[in-house]
Amino acid sequence: MAVPVRTCIGCRQRDTATEMVRLTLQGEGEHGEVIVAGVGRVGRGASLHARPACLEKGLRPEVLSRAFKRRVTIRDASELLERITRKR
Repeated sequence: MAVPVRTCIGCRQRDTATEMVRLTLQGEGEHGEVIVAGVGRVGRGASLHARPACLEKGLRPEVLSRAFKRRVTIRDASELLERITRKR
């Protein structure tokens, strides 16, 4: 079975989905909160390497807004970073 390939929103390099963390939005309406996707979560997502350079660039509000095609918020950036690095 083929492994899906995704593009990192931080470095724009393609890699297998298993090498990246998937982010999704939680919440309805104009704004959404970025969360680390759980298993089975469907819908628009953004993939990101857990590398420091990718995290620094990929977690900027303008990059996330472009990836999700709407304005997004990060309620607690340090908690989100901790959850991403824990996934690895």
